[in-house]
Amino acid sequence: MVRGWIAVACLAASWLFGTGYFAPARPLVGICLVVAAVVLLSGFRLRRPSWLLVGICSGLLLPAVLLMPWPWKAIAVLLLIGLWLQRSPLAPNRWTQRLGDGAVIASILLLVQAVTLHGYQLGTARNHELPGPLIALVAGVVGMLGVDVAVDGSMIVFREVLAQNRIAASWELLLDPTSVLFLVGGLVWLACYGSTQIPRGARGVWYRQLTLGLALVWALWLPLRAALLIALVIHRTLRADPQTLPNVGDVFVNNWIHAGLVVPLAALAAIFLVSSTVDSEHRVGKVRSPRRKLSPQTALRSATLVVAGVTIMMVAVFWVPTGKPKAGRIMFVERHSTWEPTIEPYGTEIYGEAGSYTYAAIYEFCGQFFEMSRLLEHEAIDDQRLAQCDVLIIKTPTARYAPEEVDAVERFVRGGGGLLMIGDHTNVFNMNTYLNDVSRRFGFTFRNDLLFCVSSPYEQKYHPPPMRHPALQHMPPLDFAVACSIDPGRSAGRMVIRAAGLWSLPPAYQEVNYHPQAEYRPDMQYGAWCQAWATNSGKGRVIGFGDSTLFSNFCTYQPGKAELFLGMVQWLNHRSWADAPWAWWLLRLPSVLIGVLLAGWGIRIGWPSVGGRRLAMASALAAWALATMFVDAWNRTAMLWPVAQRPIPHVVIDRQISEVPLFTGAFADDREGLGYGMFEQWIPRLGLSLSRRSGSDVFLGDALVIITPTRSVSDQYLEDLRRFVIDGGHLLVLDSPDVQGSTALSLLEAFDMTAFPTAPLSQATPLHVLGSDQHPPMLASHAIDGGEPIGWWNDHVVAARTRHGQGMVTAIGFGSLFNDAAMGFHWLPEPDEETLERYEALYALLRLALP
Repeated sequence: MVRGWIAVACLAASWLFGTGYFAPARPLVGICLVVAAVVLLSGFRLRRPSWLLVGICSGLLLPAVLLMPWPWKAIAVLLLIGLWLQRSPLAPNRWTQRLGDGAVIASILLLVQAVTLHGYQLGTARNHELPGPLIALVAGVVGMLGVDVAVDGSMIVFREVLAQNRIAASWELLLDPTSVLFLVGGLVWLACYGSTQIPRGARGVWYRQLTLGLALVWALWLPLRAALLIALVIHRTLRADPQTLPNVGDVFVNNWIHAGLVVPLAALAAIFLVSSTVDSEHRVGKVRSPRRKLSPQTALRSATLVVAGVTIMMVAVFWVPTGKPKAGRIMFVERHSTWEPTIEPYGTEIYGEAGSYTYAAIYEFCGQFFEMSRLLEHEAIDDQRLAQCDVLIIKTPTARYAPEEVDAVERFVRGGGGLLMIGDHTNVFNMNTYLNDVSRRFGFTFRNDLLFCVSSPYEQKYHPPPMRHPALQHMPPLDFAVACSIDPGRSAGRMVIRAAGLWSLPPAYQEVNYHPQAEYRPDMQYGAWCQAWATNSGKGRVIGFGDSTLFSNFCTYQPGKAELFLGMVQWLNHRSWADAPWAWWLLRLPSVLIGVLLAGWGIRIGWPSVGGRRLAMASALAAWALATMFVDAWNRTAMLWPVAQRPIPHVVIDRQISEVPLFTGAFADDREGLGYGMFEQWIPRLGLSLSRRSGSDVFLGDALVIITPTRSVSDQYLEDLRRFVIDGGHLLVLDSPDVQGSTALSLLEAFDMTAFPTAPLSQATPLHVLGSDQHPPMLASHAIDGGEPIGWWNDHVVAARTRHGQGMVTAIGFGSLFNDAAMGFHWLPEPDEETLERYEALYALLRLALP
């Protein structure tokens, strides 16, 4: 059993590296740990499966292998490989069958751990603070080390020891995910071991005593483990210099440390459980009770029932109703809010914070699909005014709502309205305080914190999961900016967005924007967090979201932002009878019970047969894949991308053959100013919508902009590009003399145009653009041959356009005039006169080139 405990520890630790629970994922390390567990479990012998069982299980596992994301895919892959190795044509006692046995057992343990980790993440994302008695327990154990310790709320305080003398007493500190996964994995491992190694009559006593022993060892180890972590932080603090002192808490988010601390737990289990009296008394070697052969009829009935039962159960749990759409009247509340207004258009007159840090672009974007309106500062928030909308958007309030206004909002939601609440980090300008006056009516609050991503604090990439919420159906991966977390409290609802690998810090009130430094402090909380919460109240729906920056003008058209906002508004603009509380009791709960009964019936049918348990597991994994397909397909069908009633021309920024740096969030990807993020942000100022696309999706817009391409251009791409222009699309190609390895020429030649270098000048010469009275100077450009000239410089045509079919192609040879450095580096400062000249020249060119 010693090898088994080590294997359980390896599998528990593999989830940290596979999912990136605390630190960024390292799939290779996770795979190595799983392989090590398979080898360690290879001494555990199972009955050899029949070809019938292997065939049926292979068919069941194929959807899971194809559809499940990594690392959950490893469960199905391991089981599939294990079954084929068990049925290897080599002799039964050869290493192939032993490895197959180990792979099958490892897949069983991983499946149970996967379900447990999901539940652990849901629970801790709601609330990270330990209850008072457990905080006192941890503090007491640390006090036994000789440290003067006290408890202050959810903090453990150390006197005269630490310069930063607080450590957050969280679930992750005491009841970490690796230890939890070791416990559940150990319980399943004992069940697997006892089913073949212990006589049937003695299994009950044997299992009860060993599980009790495991639970006791585990419970005694947890406070010791927490004390070791705290002692490590104290030690590092005493030895830290002023530069490293603020980051001594990084041990809490180190996957290697968490993985290493499960090793002593495995050693304790191996020492105390293998040598226990009950084990030595009942261990009699390989005990195999007779089992009947699995017949095709039994296999079919068992698999069908398990697949049906688990599918029904998962759909009942994970399905989120969409319902029927309402009238689509969307209202932004401008009352009590001076931050990120929607009133001034995102145009060519206002720059700096007043021009870019607003919600004008997202307001105009949503205006394509919905009837938009504003509740202005002088208007009342009452029943009569709120009756004029279907979805109310309260964003970043900077003043408090009166109690009667909160009452009106609550009545609006309970009567069937949709409410979107958007907060920001750290309670800046008291926004979350004012929002929470409203959100508490619906059972949740915005935390006064700021979330950072471990390893890269300001770069949190979120990938929508399988069985995603309907609001995320059309959202690609997106980057968060500066978010606060949501505290769901005890409210019933769904985590629209939940992410791990993050840590949270409280406000830095000494800063103007309350923004703390990104430091791994001992008082930080870490792990999984809720970043968007959806709940129902009466007949209405509510969503809370904690990163207002994502929908500001400079972010709106970055990948995922506009899609997320539109998805949330669209879901709130629907209503379903299944939203009612009684729907859980009359629909969901009976469905779950029916699913459990069907799955249990199927397992019972196949259990007495050889391979029945493996068949049940393969069926459950198939059901997982089927439920994912069903829920995602249902949500996509129920909530299609809305049809634009007042369409805005859509411009696509090519990311297939162009890889120029742009902006992520509020900042440039290229800090030297060689990117084109400012150029991209300025396109919507002309009343256009925007998106970044790759692959065949680049041709889905009304216009395509290709910025200094350097990747190879395939024949298929050129063919699709010609068809796009012939059918009426507009193509804008930017080239520049400073680009090495440009492939712009291969694009232009397809439309009888060409670009060639000109001699650079030592003194800047003005650029002349058709229709513009601004003449920004520049030193170099490519000349353009072919088409109608629209730009001249130093006696050269440097910009031209040509008709092709029903569309238009425009070529510009001086792209670097509009890179971030030339455009002022950032959107926040007010531009000087020279920069404004470039802006006006750019607007003139875009008006000539785009629809």
